[in-house]
Amino acid sequence: MLLASAWVWWPRGRIYPTVTSPESLSLIKQLYTACNRHDAEGIDVFEQAVATAEHAGQVSSAESSAFRSIVATARAGNWEQATRDSFRFAEDQVRR
Repeated sequence: MLLASAWVWWPRGRIYPTVTSPESLSLIKQLYTACNRHDAEGIDVFEQAVATAEHAGQVSSAESSAFRSIVATARAGNWEQATRDSFRFAEDQVRR
């Protein structure tokens, strides 16, 4: 039990960038939902939302790059990995 607890709480290196706006946090949730549901149309809606947020200056280039990488994984049909990656993106925000 102690070993399992240590693994969960052991500090891991960050993979994804720290988000710079509340909109980015919302986008992470939207991306996770689309990936978890294997929802190609949801990915389309997500990409439009990212484009809008980028245009408004609410998403950094690092965030945008991370989003594109996860979307590419989903579009390649690897929904489970995309779901894990989007969850890790969210998790990395908590472990700042």
